[in-house]
Amino acid sequence: MEMLNSRKANNTEKMIGKKAWDLWVIDSGASNHMTGTLKNLSEKHAIKGCPVALPDGEHIVASKEGTIVLERELMLKNVLYVPKLKCNLISVSQLIDENNCLVVFTKTLCAL
Repeated sequence: MEMLNSRKANNTEKMIGKKAWDLWVIDSGASNHMTGTLKNLSEKHAIKGCPVALPDGEHIVASKEGTIVLERELMLKNVLYVPKLKCNLISVSQLIDENNCLVVFTKTLCAL
């Protein structure tokens, strides 16, 4: 979250920082939560292949999913493991559906 809140870092630095695998992006366009780091997932299990388009236009198949606990009260379920994904995506629609929460965007922040 520190990288997302930093006003000094430009967009490129946010996406390719040394700890990009720790970066979580709240994505209103993502259909599913996704991670490119298998070690992030607990309760991993195989799934029927789920096609995913990467930002560079490449298509890849997610074949595993699991759970990630971000905070004590915030658990992401059914997170797809997407090899080659350089960051982690939180799907706004999946977050709302699975956690019965409210997501509010303003010009300067996103509140859950």
